[in-house]
Amino acid sequence: MSQTKPVIVIVPGGFCSPEVYKPVAKILEQDGFTVIIPTLTVTKNLTSKDSTTTEFKDLANKGLLDDVKEIHDLLAAEFDKGSEVVIFGHSYGSLPALLALEGQTVQERQAKGLAGGFKGYVAVAGFAYTLRGRNARGDTEQAPPMPYFEHEDGVFHMTEAAKPLFFSDLSAEKQDEAWKLVLGSQSRKSLNHLSQFINSDVTIPKTYVLCEKDETVPPQYQEMCIQAGGFDKVEKLPSGHFPFVSIPEETAKLFAQISLR
Repeated sequence: MSQTKPVIVIVPGGFCSPEVYKPVAKILEQDGFTVIIPTLTVTKNLTSKDSTTTEFKDLANKGLLDDVKEIHDLLAAEFDKGSEVVIFGHSYGSLPALLALEGQTVQERQAKGLAGGFKGYVAVAGFAYTLRGRNARGDTEQAPPMPYFEHEDGVFHMTEAAKPLFFSDLSAEKQDEAWKLVLGSQSRKSLNHLSQFINSDVTIPKTYVLCEKDETVPPQYQEMCIQAGGFDKVEKLPSGHFPFVSIPEETAKLFAQISLR
């Protein structure tokens, strides 16, 4: 039997630890939801930026499919219990969340005699794969460094120049607090994935949550992703790139509403 409420999965954005999402998860759990937040494999705080270390090389070799595997591994027990899952992907996290759907929707699993599965997909200030065999930028090129990245041997390092963009709707003091939860490094490989599974392949409801005051992924760009990604429904939050931090109550309320559709 399916649970009354679906399981909610929140896939973190790039350079983000699960801690960023805990305020929203806590509210949803108090409302009776089971919430699962994977730890991305492609991002971490390196003990050293020395590119000759095993730790550095291991991170550089991590790709988006490693995060997809992490999601599947975390959900195996839930699916076996018959749980139906709504998966939310924030920013970069919208991409491994999308790929995790392939062959794993409730209907697809039922056809194979399996229980559980995904019943809904939600991108939060996210991206889209719109062309088969291309990356999320629509080309086959290596990911260019953002202005707030340093790049070294296949790893992007975050710099504090991103702080006011990430947390544009927080006070300077609260920006400093939130910044402590941002991870230092992420593999370039994670942003280069050329996907054969794309947004138009998704057969379950696709919702986009647009962050109206976002200075990291501007609303105009989010609108382009909405159109290109063929999302069925669009919701809006009056926040910067991290509504999980700035307006957790409003974010949790919206996530609950989406999940119960």
